[in-house]
Formats: sequence, structure tokens, C-alpha cells
Amino acid sequence: MKKIGILALVTPEAGGIYQYTQSIVKTLNEDSHHRFVLFISDKNREDFLYAKNMDIRVIKKRNKVYLRLLRGMSLLLQTPINIGFDKEELKKFSDVDLFLSPYISPYPHYFLDKPFIFTLHDMQENYYPQFFTLKERFVRWLLNRSLSKKALFILCESHYVKKDIEKFLKVPSNKIIVAQAPPPVEFSTADLHSYEKQKEIKLKYNLPDKYFIYPAQFWYHKNHIKLIEAFKLVLDTYNDVYLVLTGYPKNNYYNVVKKIKELNLEKNVIILGYVDYKDLAFIYKMAIALVIPSLFESVSIPIYEAFIIGTPVCFSNVCALPEQVGDAGLVFDPTNPKDIAEKMKLLFQDKQLREKLIKMGYKRVNALPNNFKRTLIYVIEKALNSLEKDIP
Repeated sequence: MKKIGILALVTPEAGGIYQYTQSIVKTLNEDSHHRFVLFISDKNREDFLYAKNMDIRVIKKRNKVYLRLLRGMSLLLQTPINIGFDKEELKKFSDVDLFLSPYISPYPHYFLDKPFIFTLHDMQENYYPQFFTLKERFVRWLLNRSLSKKALFILCESHYVKKDIEKFLKVPSNKIIVAQAPPPVEFSTADLHSYEKQKEIKLKYNLPDKYFIYPAQFWYHKNHIKLIEAFKLVLDTYNDVYLVLTGYPKNNYYNVVKKIKELNLEKNVIILGYVDYKDLAFIYKMAIALVIPSLFESVSIPIYEAFIIGTPVCFSNVCALPEQVGDAGLVFDPTNPKDIAEKMKLLFQDKQLREKLIKMGYKRVNALPNNFKRTLIYVIEKALNSLEKDIP
């Protein structure tokens, strides 16, 4: 039986990619027909203790300047260079027949010239280059070009992104597999109706009674500024409602704080910072609704999280979000604060609408776990079969 290595070296700071990685690991941990090796780091080993059906190996990735330069040249020339691996690294990777990378990374599979499948989450830099530095755009181009050419298959989470991969990277359609990941299992197993637990979480984060939730890192494309402007309009009608934000204080964070002060919203906009993931489900559950004002998303994991918990959703009319949500949420123009505010007010005042959207959202997300597992196993077996055909 061949061994499949899953690369799980990301930390919670990676945002949605971290949650996506968790979904892959938890899904495949239940599969008994294949042998999986899970590669983790010193920084996230506590996050994957549940993967008891996998062979777990801790990797201490080196980040020396000369290695980055040599490996950068390897990617630029599209020629794998097996250099810079110590004996311990090579030993941990040597018996893996196929690598599965839930994110854009050439380490170690590309440089070792090993067969791999990877997930390309989006090609946002082609639409909003202003959100990236010149270096970031170059690195994304370099990685996308090199990995897409060498990969056996590419996973993505929407047909929108699949079309982008075909368009910008000239990848054949049959090499790209759409697989929508479900929210991590914590969101479907937590005792969300526990009054005591809700009370505990409410006290822990000093949460108000009525609030909208937007859990997102403060990246520019997450569009916090327009949401803040929209929320100001909501408060003009309802002054007893709050907006709760989560995320690390970096990227566009300080501009968001500046806008909050500028509009005198310090009392009504609450920034929690990083929130323990096991608490987040309760914060969703007690919210009026989830608001997703993003300017660009392949898919939004928080939307699936809200669906599984039973939290109404309003969202941007961009990219793959309409494909993801369908009629299970209220859609708005993310560049129009008035439109965002109108949808937020509608959800705030209409309980029957909220209940209707909750039912539709749950129905939409309920089929995801089985579909995701089936698709992952399908693409893994297809890749393994292709490897066997190449054996003389």
C-alpha cells in the first residue's frame, strides 16, 4: 500500500487556508483504505493531535538565505533541484509516494521531484494587483506556474477558480478538480445550545447582546473599511447593535482602527483579535448574522461555518460567493455601503427571514462532508493509478 503525505505546516495565522488544511486532515483521518503520513511543525503540533490514524512526523523547516535563492532559481528554471535537505529531512520524506499539499508550497515535493497534488485557492493577484507588493505578485506567479505544470492534479474550491486556472495558467480542464471543503467538525459537534457555555463565552469576550460577526484577517481584500462605513448607516436606524471583528492586528488593521475612530464607532465596533477556534462556534451562534463584505473570495469558509451552526448570512456578489451561497443568504454590492447596510438591517429586523435562511443554509452545507471525502479519495486514487501506469 502506497503512502500519501499530507503537508500541514500552516498555523492559524494563515486564516482560511489553515481551516481548509484542518478539513482535509480530519476528512482523510477517517479513511482506512490508504496510509497517510501527516507532516506538521513544532508550532502547530498541538492542533493535529486528533489525527491518530496517521503517521505524524514533525518537520523543522530551515529558512536560510542561500536555500531560498537556490530554490527560487529551481522554480524559475522549472527544474527541481534536490539541494539543502539534511539526512533527517530526507529520511522523513523518503518513503512517501504521493504528496498532498492543501496550499501553495513547493516544499518538499517539488524540490525532491516527487509526485504531488496541491490546492490553488485563488488567483486574486490578477484582479487586485494593488493589494500585493511587486515581490508578492512575482512569488505567486512563480509558484503557480511551476507547481501547476508539475502537479498530477490541482484542487480548487469553486468552478470560478477552476476557470481562472485554465485562463491564467493554461492548465487542461481535466487536471483541475473542484472539491468544496466542509467546515471543521468542531462546528457540527459543539453543544451550541448550552446556556452555560454561551454565558461563559459571552463573559470571556465581553460580547454584547446583539451583534453582527465578521471573522476575517485584516487583509485589504477583506474590505473592512466599507463594512465599517455600512455599519455606521445601520446605527443611524438601530443604535443598540454591535459589530464584532476577529483577526490578527496586521495588514490593513490600523486603517480599519483609524476608520472606526473617524466615524466615532469605538463603542459599537469590537475587535476581539485572535479567537480560539473552539470558542468561535459559540460566537457565531449568538450573532444576529454573519456579514462577508469581501472583494475577492474563491469560497468563504466562514459562510459554511455559519450554515452548519445556524447563523444567517449576507454576502458579497463577487467571484464564487454566489455559486457557494445560492439563495441561502442575502447578497449585496461590497463597494456600496448603503446596500450592505440595507441587507444588515433587513436581517436585524426580520426574524422569519433569518429562520428561513438558516434552514436553507443548513440544507446546502449538509451534503459537503460526504461529497468532499468522495472527491478527495477519487483524486488520490486517480493519481496513484497514474503512478502505477508509469512503472515499467
